[in-house]
Amino acid sequence: MITAVPLPPAVHFLDLFGTAVFALTGALRALTRKLDLMGAVVLAVVTALGGGMMRDALIGRHPSAAFADQTYLLIAILVGIAAFFWGRTIREQEYWLIGFDAIGLGVFTLVGAWVADQASLGSVGILFIAMLTATGGGVLRAMLVAEIPFILKKEIYASASLIGGLTYLTLDKLDCTAGTIIWSVMLITTAIRLLAWRLNLNLPQA
Repeated sequence: MITAVPLPPAVHFLDLFGTAVFALTGALRALTRKLDLMGAVVLAVVTALGGGMMRDALIGRHPSAAFADQTYLLIAILVGIAAFFWGRTIREQEYWLIGFDAIGLGVFTLVGAWVADQASLGSVGILFIAMLTATGGGVLRAMLVAEIPFILKKEIYASASLIGGLTYLTLDKLDCTAGTIIWSVMLITTAIRLLAWRLNLNLPQA
């Protein structure tokens, strides 16, 4: 287990950045489905914070991180509102948005694994919580708009998060420094997601 110390300030900043990016993807989906302003805000909040809220509920972490530091909630709401009024020209498959989303996936995977580790969960628990934190919001968003969740399709997305979680466990077993583990997890998860998208690599499909 990594010594119980706070994550570096840079990771906190990236966590806020990932929250904004995930909120934007949620709001854009609301625009695609012709929802109203409230719908855009709800999807923004659910996509950005849903995974972390489910994680905290499962491990008994109260209050949830989104309420302990309301900056997260405020960012998600403001991004949802801004996207509703000024985001109609943004496509969900913009190159820059996919890149930013991959960064968010890496950061959320790291944060989920770190929180699970601090809660003294075992290896399986760490992997599950890491993936839940990174992808749970997207699943909830899909459920709200009656879509098949993204992680159940052929794209390498949840798989990238899983590899990030395995990276966390492997480097921890090797007694690497906290800094090495933290940055390696984020970089590897992000790189795998981007590489899979760039090369159009997919998992086998039924």
